[in-house]
Amino acid sequence: MANSAETTEGLSGIFDFTFTKFVTPVIIKILYILVLVFGGLLWIILLITSIFNGFAAFLGVLVFGTLGFLMTVLLYRVMFELVMVIFAIKENTDRLP
Repeated sequence: MANSAETTEGLSGIFDFTFTKFVTPVIIKILYILVLVFGGLLWIILLITSIFNGFAAFLGVLVFGTLGFLMTVLLYRVMFELVMVIFAIKENTDRLP
């Protein structure tokens, strides 16, 4: 279809002022990687600093920090997938006659 929007490879679609290409799917992949990296780094930093605050703090961060990290990653994953579902719906409705 000539009017249907497509996803771009890379971020070149940022300068597409006709809005025929989507950049959101590419940006979502980058954001998900950043959530994983920064969440993991934060968990490691909290784990290391809790070692100096006693065994109870270490155990608390080990248990609750891990659960918090996993829940945060899960929440972001669901939100990103919902955005991707909206794009899939748009692509499927473009194919309707």
